[in-house]
Amino acid sequence: MRIIEQHRSEYRVHDGVAACTARIHPALLKQLGAASDGLAVGDWALFDDDGGWLVAALPRHNLLCRHREDGRLQRLVANVDTVFMVMGLDGDFSAEGLLPYRQMADAADVAAVAVLTKRDRAPDADAQVRAVTAAFGGGVPVVSVNARAPDTVSLLAPWLGAGQTVALFGSSGVGKSTLTNTLMGTEVQRTGATQALDDLGRHTTTARSLRLLPGGACLVDTPGLRAVHRMPTVPQREDFADLVALADGCRFANCSHGNEPGCAVRAGAASERIDRWLATPAPAADVASKSRSGRRRR
Repeated sequence: MRIIEQHRSEYRVHDGVAACTARIHPALLKQLGAASDGLAVGDWALFDDDGGWLVAALPRHNLLCRHREDGRLQRLVANVDTVFMVMGLDGDFSAEGLLPYRQMADAADVAAVAVLTKRDRAPDADAQVRAVTAAFGGGVPVVSVNARAPDTVSLLAPWLGAGQTVALFGSSGVGKSTLTNTLMGTEVQRTGATQALDDLGRHTTTARSLRLLPGGACLVDTPGLRAVHRMPTVPQREDFADLVALADGCRFANCSHGNEPGCAVRAGAASERIDRWLATPAPAADVASKSRSGRRRR
């Protein structure tokens, strides 16, 4: 089964034919908790019909995430092929506004496409497209659309082949729900009226949900993200050399740099930076653990 929605105490899962409700088995919950992990929309899991349990999480291809205000990572969407970074060509337009979403995609090794909506309302859409292209150094495809127009489907078709998973990210009111409805060919997401004073559409998506498009692609619509400056980045390995060095001074050789007493890393560096280091899928985050044998230092 693939997880298509996550709720407080249960999940909606889909086997490619039909959806049903599932709960995470206590044994799996314990296993994930021990690994400081959890399930996210887009994850695959083994499902036991007897009781409706999710009993095992399957390996991920990737995971899109961001940092919470307390520094912890928030799992957003798993197993994604392309991120559509959505921005409106209206009063909230900023050529650099999508860069944090590119950082998030890069951190997960996911391709990104800039999708600029509300082209029909833009006074100079071509100039805005050029500005966004320049902001990304030409390394990201940039597509401008009227999200309500039928040709949006053909313009975005190169990234929506059968079996592909695309996640929509952008701030509230940029037209993600309208885009979802157009790509689905029917209204599956409620859209709000546009506010006349500031051109921001009303925020309508309240939870991440994965939907199967008519052509066989999977589309994940997400709520508008706040504090995008807290998106994870892709640091160079040497950026964390100082933290690796600090780890040699921890009281316990197998210190996880969490709440253990005598953690030299927590005492000598900012929590946000430590969390980035621990979450970075690079050898730098493993150097300290590989250099320690599990013995107590002192």
